[in-house]
Amino acid sequence: MSFKHLSFKDNAVIVFSVLILAVFCAGLACARTVTDEMGRIVHVRRVPQRIVSLAPGITETLYALGLEDRIVGVTTFCDWPPKARLKGKVGGFTNPSIEKIVSLRPDLIIATADGNKKDTVEKLERLGLPVYVTKPSDTRGVLESIMRIGEITGRTKEADELADGLRKRMNRITARIRGKNRPRVFFQLGMDPMITAGRNTLIHEVIEKAGGINIAGHDTANYPRYSTEGIMAASPDIIVFAPMVNDQEFSIVKKFWGRFGKIPAVQNNRIYLIDADLINRASPRIFDAVERIALIFHPDIKCFQ
Repeated sequence: MSFKHLSFKDNAVIVFSVLILAVFCAGLACARTVTDEMGRIVHVRRVPQRIVSLAPGITETLYALGLEDRIVGVTTFCDWPPKARLKGKVGGFTNPSIEKIVSLRPDLIIATADGNKKDTVEKLERLGLPVYVTKPSDTRGVLESIMRIGEITGRTKEADELADGLRKRMNRITARIRGKNRPRVFFQLGMDPMITAGRNTLIHEVIEKAGGINIAGHDTANYPRYSTEGIMAASPDIIVFAPMVNDQEFSIVKKFWGRFGKIPAVQNNRIYLIDADLINRASPRIFDAVERIALIFHPDIKCFQ
């Protein structure tokens, strides 16, 4: 049968079907299969153009790779760099809105195993959306995530340069603290209850990389609670305070510790404040945290420039 014997309606159906087939084939041509950091198979567009980030650390990494123009959605906690606050919001870190994410028509969603719920990832997958899950548990893992995000977004060169620079910074820190005494450190997250970081956390590794000894480094719980009696018994040389939401001012924290004069950190006035976001996010800024903490532990280093 030739096209001239078909009705206008029949021709329209054929043209529409051909267009749909062309779009489908183009999609296949532009798609590729990757394995994320959880070992999951994900089908991703070769050069994603509409990216949704489900974690602050991921957002920071995307900006560091020069991908800000492709970010269409972030969580309400994604506040760095400051321009990230202007991006469309998809809800909280642990409870993003599926409806909002779908409305943004993303061709790549990046989540993290340390914070995002498995249920969220599965719901998005069932809707046919590609979700790549990262799992950086230490500085080496952060570098790996940078490289892999760079690879799936077409920013391999930028990722190589960024990771190489961060490795060099870490090597400089290691060289500068080599042979120095390692102070015993209590890292205080919050005030009531008083929580610290155990050995399986990024914070623990930062303390170790910066040349300190985490007094909670033997604790298998990620964020164990500590009593003042337990802290006194551990006798830390340094206390580092990272305020969480609604925590007391630093002056109140110092006043609190002033009652425990037998603790070396109190005796020597070695109680310090650090931004919790800087040290608790798996992003390139974690290397800034290592440098700052190293300077706290070893002030004679003075700087890394």
